[in-house]
Amino acid sequence: MIRPCLLFLFIWAGAQVQGQSEALGVLALPDSLRQNANSVVMAHDLEYRVTSLRSATILERWVVTLLNSRHDREDLIIAAYDGESKINTFEVAATDLFGREFFRAKKGNIQDERVTSEVSFLEDRWVRYTKVPCTAYPCTIAVEIERKLTDFAAMAFPHWSPVQRDQSLVKSTFTAYVPNEIDLLYASSLVADPQVSVEGKDRIYRWTLENIPAQPSEPLAPVATETLPYVRVALGDFQIENYRGSFSDWSRFGSFIGSIMTGRDQLPDQLAAEVHAVVEGAATDRERVDRLYRFMQTRCRYVSVQLGIGGWQPFSATYVDENRYGDCKALSNYMGAMLKEVGIASYPVLINSSDVPYYAIREDFATSAFNHMVLYVPSEEMYLECTSKHAPTGYLGESTLDRGVLWITPEGGRLARTPSLVPSEHGHLRSVTQTLDGDNAVEFELSATYFGGAQELFRELAAYFGSTQDRLDWLHRNNFLPDVSGSAFTYTVAEDAPEVTLAYNTTLNSRVRKMGSRRFFALNPHPYTNIPDPQEERRLPVDYRTTRFLVDTVRVHYDESLEIESGLLSEALVYEHAVGEYRAEMRATDEGLLWIRTLLLRPALVPAEEFPEFRQFFVDVAKAESIQLVFRERRTK
Repeated sequence: MIRPCLLFLFIWAGAQVQGQSEALGVLALPDSLRQNANSVVMAHDLEYRVTSLRSATILERWVVTLLNSRHDREDLIIAAYDGESKINTFEVAATDLFGREFFRAKKGNIQDERVTSEVSFLEDRWVRYTKVPCTAYPCTIAVEIERKLTDFAAMAFPHWSPVQRDQSLVKSTFTAYVPNEIDLLYASSLVADPQVSVEGKDRIYRWTLENIPAQPSEPLAPVATETLPYVRVALGDFQIENYRGSFSDWSRFGSFIGSIMTGRDQLPDQLAAEVHAVVEGAATDRERVDRLYRFMQTRCRYVSVQLGIGGWQPFSATYVDENRYGDCKALSNYMGAMLKEVGIASYPVLINSSDVPYYAIREDFATSAFNHMVLYVPSEEMYLECTSKHAPTGYLGESTLDRGVLWITPEGGRLARTPSLVPSEHGHLRSVTQTLDGDNAVEFELSATYFGGAQELFRELAAYFGSTQDRLDWLHRNNFLPDVSGSAFTYTVAEDAPEVTLAYNTTLNSRVRKMGSRRFFALNPHPYTNIPDPQEERRLPVDYRTTRFLVDTVRVHYDESLEIESGLLSEALVYEHAVGEYRAEMRATDEGLLWIRTLLLRPALVPAEEFPEFRQFFVDVAKAESIQLVFRERRTK
């Protein structure tokens, strides 16, 4: 429960006496709650009342004091809702340092807007919001929001994360009221077990947090759920429309997903005939999968429509075929239906598509921490990304690799993991020849192959930038090409492998810098210079997730009248760290010199105290990458 003084603030936020009391509370904060904090959660209370298998209310109250303008947009108050939920209360008020109310949200400054993502055609999601005009600090904001959830209440479980980075917390509670006949399931991190009691027909669970110092934001830190307190909850049983489900374990949750997909994989007769025609003559199941995947890519496009149960249930295969579009669920179901028609089994797969999943999948706690669906073909040990019109068959992008997933099998849900990220499968092989002439011009020849995760951007570029000039302009703006006026530009996207190759020739007039009788020349046209910012004191581990294998070969040809004064390495240069290995070697050739560099980068969790060594590795790499050649007129003996 909220402390009495703060509850009073919610109800009479404009009262002068209470405002002064709150201001004094801010001034009396101990240094431990001010250090590293841009804001302080003075009080936060979340109440979750389950009223049936398909309905609940969520009441959230909080008072936050913004200490400076570096807060994380906490002056923007947002409440999300959809067609199955309703906002009963949306109250926002703010006071200054002296407790004087200067803002109270009214109809004129509260807005409702539909939320549609870039990839969705239509979603039944809305936000109600208001902006508090904090112009002086500290600024204290009091909020009360109540939502009523119907039908989809079971899927809208609240997740208690009362404090964020750069923010401290005085006190927060999370209270869940659940009918005795329904099990409340929960998983937590850095939070003590709840107090559990019984009140009439409800079991009551209450978690409490107090006096949490601010955890500073740091680059390359683990996700907040790994270092800050949180609680996730779910219901043992729930209902959506006429479908009953359970989160009691992964198998039963997977069975629920399977039940809402049942019967939606029937193919129209004409499509069934086309499917058999497509695979006619194919010698293996892998070839059949490939042909049908290509057939789907040319036939359908990705369009997301999230309305009602459509957020979970796919369009039928018939609907997709008639309209030639679908979202990730619908296209995965469509592809699975075609494979089924030719006798190849497949499983829909729930997955989180993101750079870093916010919640790690746990074996002991079933939860819907997914936002995407792909298809798995067990006989080929192959995943199919059915939303892509351009990916090779069986290719998963970096945003879906190396993470927990749920296979929806005929027997129920089964946890699995997508393939791990292997550096040798993601990177580039790049070769550059630079020929210096007597007038300081440089003939520049580039040949490169990008593969795995490194080719994804180039594959998308080919799909969305059709003209040669558009591609040249983009590549130059992003430092892949030195100019846009060259010749012999080729750009090839492999259809059957995750590879993109390009070649480019040009003449550069600004690569050589002349000073007196000497000429200075930067050997490497594509240096790796990604150095982490220095930190005096690192508090959080470094969660390094880059996976790459980069090989660059640079040849420098120069006129016989020139010789190298400096810059020639006599032995290989090697740097090693848990996150990578760097090797560079230069040697003379009959035509000039040859420089070969390999940079291997791999994911690793580096302890905070080892940050200086982590950063030094990249400093050393950047220094080695910036090698300069100094030429002078060849001396005669």
